[in-house]
Amino acid sequence: MFPLPATPASLISIAVCSACMTWAGAARSETGADLPPSLSTAASAVDIERSTSFYLGRIRADAAYARGLSGAGVTIATLDTGISGTHREFMQAGKLLPGFNAVTGGTDVTDRSGHGSHVAGIIAGARDGRGNAGVAYGAALLPVKIFPDSGSGSTLALDAGLRHAIGKAAIVNLSIGASGSFDPRAMQQAVSSGLLIVAAAGNDGAPTSNWPARFAREAWANNQIIAVGAVDASNRIASFSNRAGDVAAWFLVAPGVGVTSAYRNDQYAVMSGTSMAAPMVSGAAALLMQMWPRLRADQVATILLVTATDLGAPGIDPIYGRGLLNIEKALQPVGALTTTTYNGKTIRVLSGTMQPSAATSAVWSLAASGQLRAVGRDDFQRDFGIDLGRTVARTTAMSLDQMIRGMGRRIEVAEHVFDDDTEMRFARESWTGRNVLQHDAPHSRLAAASLQAHGRGGMQASLALGAFAGQEFGAQGLKLAPDLPLSQVGGLANPYLSLLPANGHVAVAREAAGFRFKAGLVASGTRDPLASTDIYLPSSSPMPRARAGVLEVSRSFDGASMSVSLLQTRESNAYLGSYSSGPLSIANRAATQSVQLAGALLLMPQLALAGQASYGITPGHAGDSLVAGVTDLRTNAFSLALVAADRFSRGDRLSFAVSQPMRTYAGRLTMDVLSNEQARDRLVFSMVPTGREVRGELNYQAPLGPLSSLGMSLLVRRAPNNIADAALDKLLALRYASRF
Repeated sequence: MFPLPATPASLISIAVCSACMTWAGAARSETGADLPPSLSTAASAVDIERSTSFYLGRIRADAAYARGLSGAGVTIATLDTGISGTHREFMQAGKLLPGFNAVTGGTDVTDRSGHGSHVAGIIAGARDGRGNAGVAYGAALLPVKIFPDSGSGSTLALDAGLRHAIGKAAIVNLSIGASGSFDPRAMQQAVSSGLLIVAAAGNDGAPTSNWPARFAREAWANNQIIAVGAVDASNRIASFSNRAGDVAAWFLVAPGVGVTSAYRNDQYAVMSGTSMAAPMVSGAAALLMQMWPRLRADQVATILLVTATDLGAPGIDPIYGRGLLNIEKALQPVGALTTTTYNGKTIRVLSGTMQPSAATSAVWSLAASGQLRAVGRDDFQRDFGIDLGRTVARTTAMSLDQMIRGMGRRIEVAEHVFDDDTEMRFARESWTGRNVLQHDAPHSRLAAASLQAHGRGGMQASLALGAFAGQEFGAQGLKLAPDLPLSQVGGLANPYLSLLPANGHVAVAREAAGFRFKAGLVASGTRDPLASTDIYLPSSSPMPRARAGVLEVSRSFDGASMSVSLLQTRESNAYLGSYSSGPLSIANRAATQSVQLAGALLLMPQLALAGQASYGITPGHAGDSLVAGVTDLRTNAFSLALVAADRFSRGDRLSFAVSQPMRTYAGRLTMDVLSNEQARDRLVFSMVPTGREVRGELNYQAPLGPLSSLGMSLLVRRAPNNIADAALDKLLALRYASRF
């Protein structure tokens, strides 16, 4: 076939289409008196080079440089008018590989036109504070001269140049254009060999690209040919640039107006054209190949295409194609990041969340210090270092709602004794809030209920729901005097029962030989069974549930009482009060055995001292996430409280408690994570938290008459949630309630 002409796209425009191609400035030397005075210092020189290389910011190349990428180790063939080997931009050792003159078959690739040097400078010009910087300034260049010095070339030379690049380069830059289609066999060979071909779209202002860029639409191109158009400073398609047309799916745009780069005879020139836009894409491809050497050419092309910044009509359009080259986004994951667990399970790296509890707060400290890292892979199997700490939520501070269940609420407790053997208590919660019509309106609900029945032979049965559940056991269940109810002191609650927001308990007890033996079951679910007006929204994660079996022995003396409680607490969708899913899922269930020693002493009438010490063990298990397993976790908790009645007014209640909430004091967590494309790391972390929470809580309640009451709560927590560097947590709440 008679070869069709193939000439540099910019030179076509310069020579025959000045309306489409703007020569933005004459070639100039940057030596001697032509240098601005500001270039006398290195810092200002770097600033000027950066200003000259404005296109780097437009295509967001800095994201690559911040990662240490420069294109090093990647070779880009430029099939053009040659390269000026004595130009300062190409003088670094290893920058220029031995060239090939496809016109003569020799090795003289001297650029006497300037076009090839200009293109090469945009691809890989030195980052040295002078002239301009190339997009892939560390890449190697393979000069292939396919044009005679007279200008116009032929596809014979183009084909010879393509075949020469096979096996020597990873990318071929074609800032050229032909006036029609031509024999594509050399292009097909280049594609089959694994070369990525970046071709200028042409400078005719036409609705579609010229050849060879237009070959991108062919099935044999295998997504390895990218057509490149030019945009101006406002990211509008340049007037001279050919549009995407029928190659829109393989079409990118890049800055192509007023680009400064190397020229012949150690000079620089400002040029415009799709010839200037194409080498920016070639440089971007080199940065990706350096970062992920295993990527195939078609994968590199696809990544650059799908991560482009959309311009023009939404989506792929016939003018801008995929949009503006965006290196920063190209370096980010495409699709969902996944990784594999030690047992081969594939999971999404950043799916799910981890909400630690005070007992598992070591996980938060590990997350905050950046120790929870893994390697994830995107849709192109590119590896990314991921900070798994992003999925860990910090444990929360105390809130008013936790302390007084809302300042606008009040709980009315009614007690009724049917006879000497049966007692019932009811608690009704009232508050003012918005109804469905968005008007303030009173609301109320039954918040708690309990029933105690005494039988013959010292037998006793009890049933409780809502707020009264769990108060029958441990230190809160000790009896000293009717007007000193320890059940109202939150610091004395059994910490292992606090793993479940108790909805209800059932228990039986028997007096024998001076001892009281008690057995019970405490259970919780997703909602309070008495809260029939509450609305629970659906969640993608299962709600936590728990239940506990309790065996307790207690004895009362004259002015004293003590108990020993044995518990087995079983959690579902929770682990020691923490909730987790995804890569850091510790477990979806836990069975904790614990013992609590509790005692109370009446110091004087209306004043008592009470305390408890609890110890627990949660058996270890193998994990099914990046957490490969957890050893046995050993936990403890302590509290001491002073409780007084009738201190300042008749019927008032005063308590002061100092406590250490549940804290892990022994145990380890093991993670098994991908560390790179081939290896795995096994990481072992201590589950002992960095701090120890000490909580002080002062509570006072007093009636102000038959219809009103006053309450005050002061809470101070040092190292809240057992996190050493956490700020002191302070909360003061005052509550006044009155009936009208």
